Amino acid sequence: MDPYGGFEPQVGQIRALRTFRIGPDGAVYPLFSKEPWHDGANTARCLRKDRPPHRSPDPDCTCGFYAYGGEQSVGDQPRSRHVLAVVACWGRVIAGTRGLRAEICQVEALWLSAAVPADLVARVRLKHPSVAVHHDRSEMLAEYPPTELDCYEERGRARPVGALWWSAAVAAAALSVLPAPWVGGTHSATLLSLVLGVAFALGALPLARWRIEVGSPRRRLLCLATAMWLFAPFLGPFGPVFVRLPLLQAAVIAGLQHVCLLIEARRIPAHIG
Repeated sequence: MDPYGGFEPQVGQIRALRTFRIGPDGAVYPLFSKEPWHDGANTARCLRKDRPPHRSPDPDCTCGFYAYGGEQSVGDQPRSRHVLAVVACWGRVIAGTRGLRAEICQVEALWLSAAVPADLVARVRLKHPSVAVHHDRSEMLAEYPPTELDCYEERGRARPVGALWWSAAVAAAALSVLPAPWVGGTHSATLLSLVLGVAFALGALPLARWRIEVGSPRRRLLCLATAMWLFAPFLGPFGPVFVRLPLLQAAVIAGLQHVCLLIEARRIPAHIG
């Protein structure tokens, strides 16, 4: 296996996790592609026309089969609530803090929730006879545990910290719009916004530990947006219009996108087209 991207060279295959769409024909499809995965080994190829031909994945490109290193990472995808696959990866592999990109992948095991109709499960078995189809998620992960690479961040610890940042961001944003008398007067409200803004600005900075970045880009983006929200009043009348209003619009759009993903994830079989 080629040594790429932040982990010691491995002998043999690397196990990782993916989620898929299940088509009406029982085939498994990537989330953003109409081309199904085949039973057995699948080889990635770059489809970009603006780059010269190259082996996939390439460090200077985004091509390759994507897979997550752990269950908590793949849990960010709504479809993983109903479809979760253990994939064996080999060939050229580029790993990161949450997962990897691989040249060759094969589905070894597939968990389907109770929301997947029995007749569709039967079609999945026919389309992918070499795949072990499970109805117990924990049992599948115990039998096919993902490979732990030394470049993966400790997602078990990152999850509570992420929840803490979200709670703190919402609380800080709410405090900043309360009437000044409610928080001790104008001076106290100004000082509170300044202190919280500095704290979140520091939280937006990338942290490093053993040359591995700790904390997801989402956390840093959340901190940056919260700091901008808190510093907006110091810009005078321009702050609410040119800072807070765009942030509100971005939050609404992101929320609607998430709702759409949740609705689409519940569509089984998925609409392929």
